[in-house]
Amino acid sequence: MASFRSWVIPHEVRRPEAVINTHQLKGRISQASGKVKEITGRLFGKKALEEKGRAEKTGGRIQAGYGDVKDDIKRH
Repeated sequence: MASFRSWVIPHEVRRPEAVINTHQLKGRISQASGKVKEITGRLFGKKALEEKGRAEKTGGRIQAGYGDVKDDIKRH
């Protein structure tokens, strides 16, 4: 009988390669949040919010990139 985990989560999804580290996750979340702030600022004419969103998006891109490099080093 198959375990509950194998029934709910297909084998292809459970591969170790599909796991992302915390820097990648936090960076991508920060990128998305920054994009939302940037668009909201642009829509409502709030330059400060737009700039804050742009900065947050850039910081998220840097953090996600660091996580990507860290992951590449760990794999090789």
